[in-house]
Amino acid sequence: MAALAWMTLAATDAQAQPGRSKAPQGETIRYTMARGDTLYGLANRFLLRRGDYRAVQRLNRIANPRRIPVGKVLTVPVSLLRTETLDARLIAARGNVQITSGGRDLPVAIGMQVAIGSTLATGDTGFLTIELPNGSRTTLPTRSRVTIRQLRRFLLGDTIDYDLEVGSGKVETEAMPVGGRGQFRIRTQRAVSAVRGTRFRVGFADEQTSAEVLEGVVAVGAGNVPGETVEQGFGARIARDGAITEEALLPPVELIEPGKVQIDPMVELQLAASPAASAYHVQIGKDAGFVDVVAEQVVQQPAARFADLPNGNWFVRATAISQSGLEGLYQTYAMKRRLTGLAATAVGTLASMRFRWSGAGEGQRVYRFQMTGEDQTDLPVIDEGGLGPEGLELRNLEYGTYYWRVGVRQFLDGEMTEKWLPFEKLIVAPEEKPASRRGK
Repeated sequence: MAALAWMTLAATDAQAQPGRSKAPQGETIRYTMARGDTLYGLANRFLLRRGDYRAVQRLNRIANPRRIPVGKVLTVPVSLLRTETLDARLIAARGNVQITSGGRDLPVAIGMQVAIGSTLATGDTGFLTIELPNGSRTTLPTRSRVTIRQLRRFLLGDTIDYDLEVGSGKVETEAMPVGGRGQFRIRTQRAVSAVRGTRFRVGFADEQTSAEVLEGVVAVGAGNVPGETVEQGFGARIARDGAITEEALLPPVELIEPGKVQIDPMVELQLAASPAASAYHVQIGKDAGFVDVVAEQVVQQPAARFADLPNGNWFVRATAISQSGLEGLYQTYAMKRRLTGLAATAVGTLASMRFRWSGAGEGQRVYRFQMTGEDQTDLPVIDEGGLGPEGLELRNLEYGTYYWRVGVRQFLDGEMTEKWLPFEKLIVAPEEKPASRRGK
């Protein structure tokens, strides 16, 4: 099990209020003395005031500040330390997103710096991802809000301190290892999660915090101090009163027909049902890591439909949501999208019947028309290929019952997709003559 970053930068005051730019009272850093170190030297380089060495001396019960054994571990209050303020960076954004700082909305642009105190929010169609200075990434799905409470580096020991607060919704984070030097916390109004080198989700809704661990280990707890570890494949719910309930996450949801090329105007994804699921969360991303999420749905049944998805190579992942509301594990599928739309109509008279077709799609499109007699199992009476978008005209059809359909082959980027419409019934009957008038 990996050691938690909380062991290095710890909060010992459970009542400390989260979210302040200034460190809460009681946070400390542990520093191991090296050869040549003295309290005076450390104070000159790393403390806000040189005279603060006395507070460190008293806290660690050091008799002589000039003679400290190599390897001795000092406890240093972070309130005494010099820090370097850091920024996050926006690396992906789609739909309705909002970034607020200093009481004003900022123009959203990929690559922009996001400072301490900024609040990031996504609407019904919004997604965004920020990258933290050490390469960690946090993604906000729809209807979520996060505030950056702290992004800083302590010069003493090159120690980082990241603190994000989830105001609503849920975030997914891939945290890079901090190497035992610092902490990465994601908190809600009532709970905190401390992580090191892991992938996890934190959510806040209905006064309850959720934590779902996909990789690594996360420490969770009420207030400002995480005290209970949650292993990979498990999740925890933290109630308003601080009670923690842990359970195994539901297994990944399988995608039915994962190799299917999506050619219809509506992308339809069928999932294997999970008996323990209360709902399913389905996402489509531009990349396999889902840094750039383009669409998502939470559905009650194991099926999801997405409109207006452009052509391209996409990635799909789905999770099952348990009865308690925890979201399960996932696996990622590649998906090809090659829109091959097709619609057809028949208009005209006995003398001239015109068949027309059209449809959305890119690339070269070649159409084929087939017509059979009343017995659809017979060979087609008409089978015309190599047709263009102008349609086909048939003259003087004999009386009878026919079935007809249209297909299209679409060629794009060296690939071919094919789509056929179902057979349509067509009855060709003689026109009835109007009845003769009587009484003349």
